[in-house]
Amino acid sequence: FFSSSFRRRSTRGASLLVKMSGKSRRWCDETVVSSSREPMHAPLHCWETAAQALGSPLTLRPPTSRWVMRLTPAEWAFSLVEHVHEAPRLPDGAARARGFDAADWSAIRVPCSWETAGFGRPIYTNTVYPFPVDPPNVPAEGNAVGTYQTSFSLPGAWAGRRTLLRFDGVDGAVTVWLNGREVGYSQDGKLPFEFDVTDACAAGEAGRHTLSVQVVRFSDASYLEDQDQWWLSGIHRDVVVYSKPRAAAIADFYATTSLVEGGGGDGGSGGGDGGS
Repeated sequence: FFSSSFRRRSTRGASLLVKMSGKSRRWCDETVVSSSREPMHAPLHCWETAAQALGSPLTLRPPTSRWVMRLTPAEWAFSLVEHVHEAPRLPDGAARARGFDAADWSAIRVPCSWETAGFGRPIYTNTVYPFPVDPPNVPAEGNAVGTYQTSFSLPGAWAGRRTLLRFDGVDGAVTVWLNGREVGYSQDGKLPFEFDVTDACAAGEAGRHTLSVQVVRFSDASYLEDQDQWWLSGIHRDVVVYSKPRAAAIADFYATTSLVEGGGGDGGSGGGDGGS
């Protein structure tokens, strides 16, 4: 994350890095908003049966499923530093698979913006940015970094299937590792995003997997997500691991509507509130 001095633009699954002040700072590269992230899609739930899916309102949280493991709400290990260069680094060698050394870290309830849990401070801005304006750059000094860590075990029934990791919302530029292996990077603070962690889980220690997440508070995306708001940071929505069949599974869906001849029910010339 912070170790390389070279820019590499490569295929899916590799890091995208930028040489800036001798540091790897993809969080200041407006051409990089993600790495190894699954394509965005309409919200999907893992229902056990078609009857459950058809009989439940979409506004309700779906019932427990054997193909879904919720990693939140729960307490995770947490570290917060004030500057980017102070951020924890993963160890080298075999110890990397165990993630960060979190023995002296605090605990934080996830999901929760870290400022509301007593770490750092929230900032309210209306028309002034909370950092010097120099797009796409944001400073490393005074740019807090929060690092999270937790662990989980997968059910035996998931063997031979795809395993996906979903974050429903993280404010900041986030890098994710599983068993010390980077599985992806993402921005877009209010959108769910997913990574395919099938291979990372298969390569991990038998029975237990270590999930590590590092969030840089300000990034080039902050220039678009600013104005008339409270600046809050970190994992502020749920985190889920779920399983899908390898052979075939629904990845997305959409609806296409058409105009009705003679106009819609609003008496006008269009088709009401229909879209495409």
